[in-house]
Amino acid sequence: MPKNASHVAKRVVYIHGILNKPPASVLKCQWDRALFGIEMGDGTRMAYWVNREYYPQPLDETCADGDRLPAPADAVAGASALRLDDTTGWLDDEIAWLTKRPAEQRRLRALADRLVGSARSASGPRARALEAKALPLPPILRTWITRTLTSAFLRDVHDFLFRDDRRAAMKASLRERLVAHDGPFVVVAHSQGSMIAYDVLREADPAEIRVPLFVTIGSPLGLDEVQDVFRTWMGKRGSLPVPRCVDAWLNVSDDLDPVAADHELSNDFTPGIIKDEHDWRLNPDWAENPHSATGYLRTAVVRNAVSDAVEPGLAAPVRPFVVARDLVHRIEDAPVDRHPTLVQLDSDSVVSKGHSVAEAKEAVIAELRRLIPEDEHPHAEIDEHMVRYVSAKLKRREVEELSARHERLRIEYVWRNASKRALLWMSGQRIQATAAHVVYKALGSNITWAVLDTGVNARHVHFAQFRNIAAEWDCTGTTRPRKGAPDAHGHGTHVAAIIAGALRRRLTIPNQPEPVALSGMAPHARLHVYKVLDDQGNGQDSSIIKALDHIAETNEKAGELVIHGVNLSLGGSFDPSVFGCGHSPLCRELRRLWRSGVIVCIAAGNEGYAVLQGAEGAIESNMDLSIGDPANLNEAIAVGSVHKENPHTYGVSYFSSRGPTADGRRKPDVVAPGERILSARHKPVPGRLREGGPAGGFYVEMSGTSMAAPHVSGILAAFLSVRREFIGDPDEVKRRLLGSCTDLERDQYIQGYGLPNLQRMLATS
Repeated sequence: MPKNASHVAKRVVYIHGILNKPPASVLKCQWDRALFGIEMGDGTRMAYWVNREYYPQPLDETCADGDRLPAPADAVAGASALRLDDTTGWLDDEIAWLTKRPAEQRRLRALADRLVGSARSASGPRARALEAKALPLPPILRTWITRTLTSAFLRDVHDFLFRDDRRAAMKASLRERLVAHDGPFVVVAHSQGSMIAYDVLREADPAEIRVPLFVTIGSPLGLDEVQDVFRTWMGKRGSLPVPRCVDAWLNVSDDLDPVAADHELSNDFTPGIIKDEHDWRLNPDWAENPHSATGYLRTAVVRNAVSDAVEPGLAAPVRPFVVARDLVHRIEDAPVDRHPTLVQLDSDSVVSKGHSVAEAKEAVIAELRRLIPEDEHPHAEIDEHMVRYVSAKLKRREVEELSARHERLRIEYVWRNASKRALLWMSGQRIQATAAHVVYKALGSNITWAVLDTGVNARHVHFAQFRNIAAEWDCTGTTRPRKGAPDAHGHGTHVAAIIAGALRRRLTIPNQPEPVALSGMAPHARLHVYKVLDDQGNGQDSSIIKALDHIAETNEKAGELVIHGVNLSLGGSFDPSVFGCGHSPLCRELRRLWRSGVIVCIAAGNEGYAVLQGAEGAIESNMDLSIGDPANLNEAIAVGSVHKENPHTYGVSYFSSRGPTADGRRKPDVVAPGERILSARHKPVPGRLREGGPAGGFYVEMSGTSMAAPHVSGILAAFLSVRREFIGDPDEVKRRLLGSCTDLERDQYIQGYGLPNLQRMLATS
């Protein structure tokens, strides 16, 4: 069903019913799992209309929960004084609280009598015969269930029937999900949601909105008292019309459901396309809540009907999508907030049609400016300064409008503009960089590395001797990259000094008997520093992609590689249900850069340690499958952390993220010193730097895979400075790096190939 529908639905739109609900994203997930068995991402939408004056806080539930009333044990106290035939006390109080108008009170009383009366009639001979065999609840608790549902129904139906402002808000919650040109839709409406849906669909223009299948579950639309209101609004007598945009209508109810007191709609609406399905215990949750929405959605009759009406493959675990699932979650819960969004152009389609990517980008920008009210343009923060992406802060309606027009606009995906953060948590000797400086003069001369981080203090004395800071660019904000990358955080300066720079003076550091020389892994290397993280160490993919575009453009304009590698000591969480592992927007651009000849080194992440909550309390644990994004990219070198002095003894740092990747590849690739690494302090303490003086005023210790990754960037810059034939061949450089590592005899999904050895890498090349 519907076999003869004129359209096939592209997505399903839900609208819920009475009582309090969890947040919209959780409720949608519960319904998705009940109806399809999986979370559906942008394949479904939830029209959410809970009145928070009645229910100040959403229910604290998860996707695994269902539509249940409070457990019977919790209800005993509240039900102990009730009788099913008591229709004068609590009903009168409830109705008087809702309205003082006699006409409204009479209509609400008639509705309440119908609901309570249907529960009383369920105690007839058939119900008593059923009860003797199967009904697990005593009559007093079934009475309590009826009272709970009736009270909630009276509250919400009063708002719908007699409060124009609240009815308008309820209807708007559904209209906003039926985006024109984004259908056809299957509409699934529960309880009072079916009243709201009917009112919206009867007003819909069939040329704009098509509904191949309308499903009502536990619906009160059969009640005369409800139909009379619609007749008054519509100025009609007799049968009510089926909405013109609806091709087929399935109405499902349980005979024990008091809200669906009249189970037959087919005799009340014309034309006669409604199919009524009802029976005793049809709802699998009938014993605890015969009105349960998730119970109805699990029934074969509903599942089969929806499956027949939607596009084949809509409910497949892996299916095409436009809007990424993690963005869907956020816009469901906060529809009027602006969410960081990254719009990816379908560049292959654009080029195949004979257009330029720049033209396609301009079309998307024009559409965004049309969709976003002019006075809100500054808040939307549209950033057009990327080659294949446009970023903006968008509301739910704007995201869905873009999705509806994605084919015309040549949009491939709409992603959440994911957050990234700095990965905070004698090292040169451990990877044989110091020896290679002496033996091979592998100092990084005439090699340039890009550092994408929080910026840099270019005036730090560490960079003065070899004038390492060749360029600074600020890629935060919505403008083109701007010159200058001030570091008010400190992470970027620390990372940059691990790669390059050195001091002429030897300084005293704690626990070392003699003053030591402090040097980067490739002291002569030049650095292009890109500020992509803010002064709190946080950033978004769009800033990083903007920097990668600038690096690619710099190399292309020069006609050769002038930036030979990039270091990203940053990362974020990864949801494998949103995109393929290593195929996020950021990973795509890093892969493009790698294939152009630029080496990419990425911190593996600091998610290898977690505190879990167990039955006996907190459990400290190390976590596999904790490699972050973009470190899960195959075309990159992901770096974990080890102890800086005794890696064989202490092995991999407890915080270092562990593999494999979500798709089963070995990561990290290597490990390098990342614990208590001494490097440049971004704000040196005022004072004079002198030979043998303390290092503390100018250098500071930090730990994390953020510190491990620049060790590898530095030794690769040193390697290329004396083995220049490998410039532009990242795959071969990576192969030689991995082949020369020292095995620490740890699990390969924790240590990768082990600890890099620059001297061995040079000796075998």
